[in-house]
Amino acid sequence: MNGSPSFRARHRSSPMRATVLTGVLAAGALVAAPHVAAAQDTRPSRPQPDSAQRDAQRGSQLDSVRVTAVRPRPLLTRERATTGGSIEAAEVRALPTDARDPIALLYNVPGIAPATGFFGDAPRLSFNGGNALYAQYLLDGLDNNEGFLGGPRVEVPLGAIARMDALVNGYGVDVGRTPDGVVNMTTAPGTARPSGDLFVYQRPGRPLDARIPRTFGTAPEALDRRQEGFERLQLGGSLRGAVRPGRTFGAVAMEYSQEQEDRIGSTALATFLGTETRQTVKGYGRLDHGWSPTQTTTLRLAGSAVDRAGNGSGVLTPEADITTRRIGSLSALTHRSTAQTGRWSNTLSAQFGTYHWYFPPARSDFATPQVTVLAPNLAVQAIVGSSNFVFDLTERQLQLRELIETELSSTHRLRVGADVIHGRFRLAAASTNPLGSYVVFNDGNIGVPTDRPLSIRDIPANARVQSYTIDARPQQVNLSQTLYATFVEDVWHPTPQLTLVTGLRWDYDDLTSRGESTPDLDNVQPRVSLVWARDARTVLRGSVGRYAGRFPYAIYSDAVQLGATGNAVLTYEGTSAPTFRNGRRPADVGAGELQSVPRELFRTFALGLEQPIAWQATLGQQRQFGARWSVTTDLVVSETRNLPWMADLNPLAARLTPADTLPRPCTSSVSCPGDASRLRNPVTTGVRRESTAQSGGRAQYAALYVAVRRAMGDRWALDANWVWSQARNNTEDINFSATQANCFDTDRRDAVTGAACTSDEWADANNDRRHRLTVRSVSRLAAWLDASLITDAQTGVPANRLAGRVNADGSIARYDLLGSGPIRGNAFIGNADRFPGVARNAERLPGSLTLAASLVARPLRQRAPGLEVRLDGFNLLNSTIWGGYANGIGGGGSRTQFGAAGDPRILFGAAPPRQFQLSLRYAFGE
Repeated sequence: MNGSPSFRARHRSSPMRATVLTGVLAAGALVAAPHVAAAQDTRPSRPQPDSAQRDAQRGSQLDSVRVTAVRPRPLLTRERATTGGSIEAAEVRALPTDARDPIALLYNVPGIAPATGFFGDAPRLSFNGGNALYAQYLLDGLDNNEGFLGGPRVEVPLGAIARMDALVNGYGVDVGRTPDGVVNMTTAPGTARPSGDLFVYQRPGRPLDARIPRTFGTAPEALDRRQEGFERLQLGGSLRGAVRPGRTFGAVAMEYSQEQEDRIGSTALATFLGTETRQTVKGYGRLDHGWSPTQTTTLRLAGSAVDRAGNGSGVLTPEADITTRRIGSLSALTHRSTAQTGRWSNTLSAQFGTYHWYFPPARSDFATPQVTVLAPNLAVQAIVGSSNFVFDLTERQLQLRELIETELSSTHRLRVGADVIHGRFRLAAASTNPLGSYVVFNDGNIGVPTDRPLSIRDIPANARVQSYTIDARPQQVNLSQTLYATFVEDVWHPTPQLTLVTGLRWDYDDLTSRGESTPDLDNVQPRVSLVWARDARTVLRGSVGRYAGRFPYAIYSDAVQLGATGNAVLTYEGTSAPTFRNGRRPADVGAGELQSVPRELFRTFALGLEQPIAWQATLGQQRQFGARWSVTTDLVVSETRNLPWMADLNPLAARLTPADTLPRPCTSSVSCPGDASRLRNPVTTGVRRESTAQSGGRAQYAALYVAVRRAMGDRWALDANWVWSQARNNTEDINFSATQANCFDTDRRDAVTGAACTSDEWADANNDRRHRLTVRSVSRLAAWLDASLITDAQTGVPANRLAGRVNADGSIARYDLLGSGPIRGNAFIGNADRFPGVARNAERLPGSLTLAASLVARPLRQRAPGLEVRLDGFNLLNSTIWGGYANGIGGGGSRTQFGAAGDPRILFGAAPPRQFQLSLRYAFGE
């Protein structure tokens, strides 16, 4: 195959051996992606009378001493009914990618959309309208998820990727741990001849880029200053070749990027221009060695480090900003064995992963408290002092995976496997500033400096304190999580035209055995896939299966950290608030005082915990036209149960009425208006809200996928996908709480007490789109000029209208309508109180249309690799996009509105405008 290394085998591989190992060893270590990666000629082929011969024709001739490049995906898939898609190597290199980000290319796969997350580093892919935390990421078939919350542990360099496969629905039993979808990145092996590249990318910003949209509540001059200060530089390269010709092959890739962006100074008391500096390092190395014709070993290393140093933004002054650091690594060893007869194979893998995620102060330290300055109308004017976010997580993970594949007969291929993932977590700190945080009023006694930003030293000792928050019992949480899985699968060809894949998988997440829960051991998942090649050009396919998910470790860590013996975050407010700088330290708070100050307390799975389970079904048809065109249509339905939400074991009995339109704030730390209606008196118990994770949520998804494809040829390729769908749920995340009590479901009964409710949370999901159309194309305009484009058109995502108001300066005042007091999860999710009669996610943001394109020129006019000059453009139509783009803003930016039904919609937080990226690349040996 083109560019593929080959270990010289001592004997010719038989068709039977190729059948056994097809899909087990693709690009050296591909385990999970055969469902969409099976190779096939693009010409229509007539059914073969012998299934072994057909399998040999379908797959690359792979034995344990041959490493081959991944073949292009077929126009018709005759092996499985998996929906999803692939981004092939040529597309990975050619399609426009801002900052060489491969994940963004997967937005073009039907069933995947940019996700709205709930924290800055949230993963960015939503499968079937679900929470992005629940998707699974694999690297060469092995785990690549950070275990605390979810998302990729390691960001892989673009030059290391041979192929990206997205398994959305109907995939086999060899992958799992999700009720949604799976991403598998296949890394590039070494090549027989030396090959590689060197590159430099530049995002110059203005004046090439368009102006940032003028959003509500921001100062235009501040936006202009921010954009003028943007710049990005990326350097890197890759190298592939034979270390020992004919036997050992290696590949390496590295990327480094440095980016800076001036930040917005938008308020009278914070007139500063901070600069955030971002640095990213990505590395990858791979070594394949053939010991004999039947024994091959692959060593693969990957790592990434992200550093974002803040220097203030808007109301956040430079001295109170933080640095975000995420450092991940993966070290994997895979050994593949085959029998001399070629009738069975064995693949054994071991992988060790690390992850460190922490947020040190960028300028100050924790010897200084944090202070939030409020205007008389409760709008935030400035945040000074130090950070109030202490978080330092370390994870160590070990994965062992075994896969055996054998031919039972000429029509049956059996696969049996198991794997276990054990993660140990050390949460060294996860709480508030050790010296506390103050909220003070500006009664005209806080002066405005003329030559610098506001500082904590400008806050007078007599500043009126609204509240003071301190963690009276800082804790470390050092615990573990173990995931077990085993599976068996039979691929049967009862006739040359028919393929039946039946499998059974079992998963167990040991978090379900922790706390007050009992082990959830019944996660047996049958899956069936049927493919019928009706003729040479038509394939009918369908699947049905059960899919079990896992829980993010954070659901357990939070429960312990915030439980009866964990952190004790106390807020003194109103008449119980101290004077400025005289708040209690942790050592000054006694056990009796902990009891006397009501707070939110967690119990560990008091109502039990069961793993999320989805039933998925698909039914579709593929039709080939000519030699290169195909049209695929799939109907998809999914029903998911046991999704997590946050229940209150001490809920308010009071319900919202039409008269509840004004905020009812707590008057002091020991008195909130809603306390009297709780089941147990917070003053006597010390517990206001008693939170526990409960797996009571559900979600539904129904969609029609239509895909039109032109296979890669000498001149051009095209993929066009239209998705018509609806995603609905009654919980969005592990921190999701109902707007009142435990009123989640459509039965309008409290999920804990059974009392009647006046509202529910069943609604269109945050990541729902009614229609989405994506088109991507790669073409060769001339021998020296290539072009590619990506078009994305989508209807608007839901908007959630909360109780509160937006002030003229863009600040927000949120209303606590029942006087329930603060709820921890709402800071992440943004699902706070709604006015009576206002349903969740009942409005929509505007839709959007975007266009990205790339031009690659070879100045020396050569066909072979050499010097390339490239121009990438993003959002070329300069569309103002208010929603539907990937973001980790708590509450979703413009997705969260305030006021009553029918109030004006205020839009802010738009996606980037038109932008350009320039690059030079020198490639050799490709």
